[in-house]
Amino acid sequence: METLNKLIQAVENRKPIMFTYNKPGKIQGIRVGNVHAIFIFVAKSGLKSTKIHIVQTGGVSDSAWENPFPDFRMFDIKDVGNIEIIESEPKFEILTDKYNPEWTGYSNTIAKV
Repeated sequence: METLNKLIQAVENRKPIMFTYNKPGKIQGIRVGNVHAIFIFVAKSGLKSTKIHIVQTGGVSDSAWENPFPDFRMFDIKDVGNIEIIESEPKFEILTDKYNPEWTGYSNTIAKV
């Protein structure tokens, strides 16, 4: 629950985070970004998982060549670790051209900006 609590704190304070993403098949290393939403995602199969929408602003990425920073990325919370809230940074700006707080996928929201 420490991971979830840190993510909620980052959303509530609109502070960027540094984190690792340890999902098999993904590039390992530090990622940096702004958490816009934490939510329960329900797949077409009915399988539920907790996801986070992050505007990634730096670090390693599997898709930066395709979608350069800053850009929205969705991560499985179970694979996110080593979260550090970057308190020294100012509050991040909400990426209004890509973030839709009314998106139907947020119907089971834990936290969002």
